[in-house]
Amino acid sequence: MDLHRLAPSGVFSASAARASGISGALLRSLVARGQCHPLHRGWYSVQRPTSDKHRHRLRVVALLEEYEGRVMASHCSALALLDLPDEDIDWGTVHLMWRDAELPFRAFSRVHIHERVEHPALRHGAETVDLGLAAVQVGLRSQTGMLVVADHCLRVGLTTPESLAAAARSLGGQRGVTRAKAAIPWCDGRHETPGETLTAHVLRGLGYAFTPQFEVVRSERPGRVFHADFRIEDSLVLVEFDGKVKYDPLSNPDAARANFEEKLREDELRRLGFVVVRLTRADLARPALVRARVEAALADSRRFTG
Repeated sequence: MDLHRLAPSGVFSASAARASGISGALLRSLVARGQCHPLHRGWYSVQRPTSDKHRHRLRVVALLEEYEGRVMASHCSALALLDLPDEDIDWGTVHLMWRDAELPFRAFSRVHIHERVEHPALRHGAETVDLGLAAVQVGLRSQTGMLVVADHCLRVGLTTPESLAAAARSLGGQRGVTRAKAAIPWCDGRHETPGETLTAHVLRGLGYAFTPQFEVVRSERPGRVFHADFRIEDSLVLVEFDGKVKYDPLSNPDAARANFEEKLREDELRRLGFVVVRLTRADLARPALVRARVEAALADSRRFTG
């Protein structure tokens, strides 16, 4: 039985299955054999969810079909639907928003349908709310979650600082909005990865001023430049975030070359007088360690310049 013909979007309803001649008993048998997977009351997926985020996305697709254009994905559900970068997200509840401004908030079975949020600067899409609004909605619960998606959307042109500010104003009075508003000035499209966003958040929390994507003019190859993830202001200290995939030979077949090229780059930076601090995700979970490494690098740089 080709369920994919029944579910071109990857999901299908029990009523659609019945209309195609699939009885309730047969549907239960298909679920038991792993040929389809329950998502939400009366809805199934022909794909086996590979993660909590993937399951959430499939539930969003199902609910959008169920409500037939009357709702759009909001909050973290917009992130899941578009597969945007995420951090510190609870995927348990699907968040939607009514298109009709007259309909009230509704909650049931791990689904929240929010009242429509209006502002002249917000441009809702066909399936999701304005992505600046979605980012700030995530920020009602998690600053880091908001920063990761907002930085990405700013970098690739999916939102603007004006949209983020308008979203925060439109959510005035909601629980967590003060925390979200506080993070808006920190959103920065120069951060190229979630790891860089998280590094910036830790450095900021430790009281360091810094410049993202700091340009270093190379002396050994005139006219060429390096870009460091961060430079600590008024110093020769550069901070780099190291993602696992780039340097892991199990994940990246070019890891050996990447490691070698990074060594050559760092050697040249040292010859220019810079001191490099390299941080991983595990390091970011220990801010005291980050402070110790940055302070040691600052001391080393002062000895070099002195």
